[in-house]
Amino acid sequence: MKRLINKHNSLTDGAIPKPPKQVLPDRLLNALYYKYEKEGPTFRISIVELKHLLGLEKERDSERIYKAIAILQQPIQLRDFRYGKEKVAWMSAPFLAKAIRYKEQINYIEFTIDPMVLEALKQKAGYTPLDLEICNRFQTKYGLKLYEMYRRYYSLPHKEEIVQNRIVGVVKKSLDELNFLFGTHFAYPSQMLRAIKRGLQEIEEKTGVFIHCFFDKEAHLFLFSWERELIVYPTKECIIPKKQIKPFIEWYTQNVIDEEILHKKAYKEELEAKILANTFFNLEKFYTIYLEEMGKDPARCFDKKRGVFIC
Repeated sequence: MKRLINKHNSLTDGAIPKPPKQVLPDRLLNALYYKYEKEGPTFRISIVELKHLLGLEKERDSERIYKAIAILQQPIQLRDFRYGKEKVAWMSAPFLAKAIRYKEQINYIEFTIDPMVLEALKQKAGYTPLDLEICNRFQTKYGLKLYEMYRRYYSLPHKEEIVQNRIVGVVKKSLDELNFLFGTHFAYPSQMLRAIKRGLQEIEEKTGVFIHCFFDKEAHLFLFSWERELIVYPTKECIIPKKQIKPFIEWYTQNVIDEEILHKKAYKEELEAKILANTFFNLEKFYTIYLEEMGKDPARCFDKKRGVFIC
């Protein structure tokens, strides 16, 4: 059974400071996020199950897990969001509020994720779809974080270029952004490139995905690129109800696109045109998430015979 999570992009981008050479805190973060999506902000999990979610079934000692828990209790800073009726200008708080082992249930750990942090994350970022089993294959921080970055940007329609009739995903990152992502303090691009090379090699070995990277000396940016699958849709018919297009676009721009849009009206018109022409990349996936957040059952809203959503 696949264990999938929709990890908020601020966490994918490295909002929680973690040691650059340790990959376990990131794997633990993904495991806890999986449990949070299933059970809510407070949940109890056995150490056996936790090790299974981390891919550490053969490890007898739990000391590394305890150290990773402590790392996830470091504070992160969040700005400009609403909590209830209050407008928050700035907050410093840990993602993981507490972790407790009671003597009566010594083989279990009760975790509590700060609900205020969760609310801020929901308002400030989109999400990255991840498979825990794949994430647990990585043994290096660089491999895992670069793979998460790849998954984060893979489906966004504005992160692409057409090269010789192939769709190529392109992401540009500065040295500071990558240091933040990895928790490193590299001063020179050459140092970062060596780390990136190790990470990309691991991604290819573990997943078969090839990602190219080079440093643009003029722009002072690292450019990552990969080939994307060209989706051929089964029908020319718009697959979502026309009355839902504008509400969906509002949700999409607020919850998925986390970069500043300079010309919002033109951008939204472009998205609407893609939806009507059924060329909006991964529309089925994003519309399914939209329906779930609106409290609707995507399965009941989908007409299998026509291959379109009816609500």
